[in-house]
Amino acid sequence: MRGRRRVVVWKFTDGKAGHEKQSLGLVQALTQLAPLEVHVFDVRFMPVLWRQLRGHALHGEVDVPIPDLIIGAGTRTHLPMLLSRLICGGKVIVLMKPSLPHRLFDLVFVPRHDRCLRKGNIVETRGVICPQAEAEKRDSAGLILLGGANRHLEWRSEDIAWQVERIASAAPDITWRVCDSRRTPAGFGAALPRLANVDYRHWRDVASDFVANELAAARYVWVTADSASMLYEALSAGAAVGVIVLKRKRPRRSDKLSRGIRLLTMQGHVYLSSDGYRLQDSLAPPHFFSEARRCAGIVAQRFFKQPTAAAKRWRLA
Repeated sequence: MRGRRRVVVWKFTDGKAGHEKQSLGLVQALTQLAPLEVHVFDVRFMPVLWRQLRGHALHGEVDVPIPDLIIGAGTRTHLPMLLSRLICGGKVIVLMKPSLPHRLFDLVFVPRHDRCLRKGNIVETRGVICPQAEAEKRDSAGLILLGGANRHLEWRSEDIAWQVERIASAAPDITWRVCDSRRTPAGFGAALPRLANVDYRHWRDVASDFVANELAAARYVWVTADSASMLYEALSAGAAVGVIVLKRKRPRRSDKLSRGIRLLTMQGHVYLSSDGYRLQDSLAPPHFFSEARRCAGIVAQRFFKQPTAAAKRWRLA
């Protein structure tokens, strides 16, 4: 890594919320290890990137310095990131199983459930990288996060609403804030139980940072089994996490969502609704170390000129 005060990061996004959270989580963790100068390129608006690359290639007018790190998630970001390295240099870091040969990239973070062979530049992660929400937990704060239809799992609104009622009834001393998502079937809110400790919020009616703020404060979080990114966000936030079980469409076929949840259950990180609904009596204190921090430590160890002691600790966590 070049010897300069700030680490210049070009962060690529394709506009998809899940991909954006992954790159944001890594960048957020890296800021705790070194001062960063972050520039964002949206691959849906390529002329912005072309102008910068043309300026650097021809030594013309540019708005951003050459990158030290080029970070992105999503298939559409891969070629633009590689082209940026070809013209400007830097290290390309991909936060998913790549659509192109892995050897083209400098570092690849792949979730364990994607079953990618571990090689020199491939690092296996426990689920997806995500931002880490930190705040003082409220003992009476509970959060229920709902996904929706999925190609591996069945979504039955009546069954989900019944499970929400069971969760709320099992812990009447906790206020359960129920948040749906873009994938939740329209009209789902009408099926929810009318209980004093259930507060339903539609995703269109809240601010963009609403869920992140709720995750930071919630002591207990339930997540439907289809919502992998929200599951790992809840774990990274230090909450006790339960998984609302959904029926699998092909029970005899393994899928990456089920594999990931099975592993987390075996390790004692999550609790399944099929085993009961009183989360606060069922799990050991949260001990899930943030993958964003661990991966940031690996980046610093490999590419920073002088990695900090924190980077070394995080890498080994």
